Amino acid sequence: MVNMKSNNIKIKRVVKPLPEYTYLGCPMTRNRTPWCFRLCQPDSSGTGQCGRVAPHSFKGRIQLGIINHETENKVA
Repeated sequence: MVNMKSNNIKIKRVVKPLPEYTYLGCPMTRNRTPWCFRLCQPDSSGTGQCGRVAPHSFKGRIQLGIINHETENKVA
């Protein structure tokens, strides 16, 4: 915003808060990239420290089959 008074120019800076939809980035790397660097340990629901779903917490059918097989062998 610029106010003009008799040959003097004054610049006023207006500080606005960040919108809620703004992504601030990964807290581990302080990077604002849209992808995950897979450094954090996801919680039990599969969410990383940044609040997004951690892609490294996904388990496919083969990985789940291996986990089930290992748990069955430990029990027996």
